Amino acid sequence: MRILDRYLIRQFCFALVFALVSFWIIFLVVDMIDNLGKFMDKGASLFLVLKFYFYYTPFILVLALPVAMLLACLFSLGQLARNNELTAMKSTGVSLYRILMPLLILSFLISLFVIGFGGWIVPLTFGKMEEVKTVEIEKGRRDQNVPLNNLFVQDDEGRILYLATYDAKDQTGIGVLLQRFEGNRLKEEIRAERMTWQGGGWLFENGVRRVFADSLTGNESTPDSGRTDTDSVLAAAGEEYQAFDRLPLHDLKILPDALARRPKKTDEMGYTELAEYVKIRKRAGQLVAKEDTDLQVKIAFPFVNFIIVLFGAPIAANPRRSGLVIGFAVSLFIAFVYYTLIKMGQSLGYSQKLPPLVAAWGANVLFAILGVILLAKAKK
Repeated sequence: MRILDRYLIRQFCFALVFALVSFWIIFLVVDMIDNLGKFMDKGASLFLVLKFYFYYTPFILVLALPVAMLLACLFSLGQLARNNELTAMKSTGVSLYRILMPLLILSFLISLFVIGFGGWIVPLTFGKMEEVKTVEIEKGRRDQNVPLNNLFVQDDEGRILYLATYDAKDQTGIGVLLQRFEGNRLKEEIRAERMTWQGGGWLFENGVRRVFADSLTGNESTPDSGRTDTDSVLAAAGEEYQAFDRLPLHDLKILPDALARRPKKTDEMGYTELAEYVKIRKRAGQLVAKEDTDLQVKIAFPFVNFIIVLFGAPIAANPRRSGLVIGFAVSLFIAFVYYTLIKMGQSLGYSQKLPPLVAAWGANVLFAILGVILLAKAKK
């Protein structure tokens, strides 16, 4: 069986590389037809276009890999079925499960690889691709000149800063919320109408400061309110409330340049970065249905490569369905249905009609069940 395993894996890998390169070329040609005219209008050089597609390639490969995996499975097993090699193997007492084992193990290992590659490398290259397109090709304004909305930043001490709007030109934030946690407990909260960078530190204006459970500690800044003690300080059990007109926070070590950067899209974040971002937003009491769904998809989508082989192997092992043209048509149809279900699940997760975990894994679970049923019904 070791010889047969190597033979089957070799056939599968050859078909996989051929299919993946083919889909990559098709994707590039279609995308170039759509965008090349726009790039030429912007006066982009050949080097910039090649640089754009170089950074775009990892994203394309991860997206096309499940379809290539299915096509490789149908082609490699289809060859064995068409040449009666599967029948010969079975006649020696080797079950279909044992024949398929090397492909299933290989596809599972590929899924694990894609988790790392798609979770860390692809976000990095995708962000580079967006920068090349926006700044170098389209010559758009750089991040620091664009007003930004809904910013979440965490400082070195773990405090979470939220700004409804930030104007990098004036170094001013509107709709400010600063929270400090100890473990999972909220210990301090500052809300202000605006904050401005002045004298090497941030000045909060027109807001309130609340300290929970303990007295005010760890911050030497004092508010400059001009209000009466009755208006500015309200004592309550386990809580201190203080209104202010001006509150300098020189210990907030978040520089204006850090706020001026364009917020990353979820596709540009690695798994750990997105997980931390979701955690920060949850702590701030913000809605995270979209980000949480995308976080689950970063793990769920790579396993499509394993499940699609589990689903396609019993189909490919049927000699009556082993033709190359039929295999290609079946691959495209199955991939279309699979991707449609994944996108539907994401949309339902974004709209909170499904929990993020169910939205991300629903298509995988459905196809895994169908794959197991097809495998159980296949001739052993």
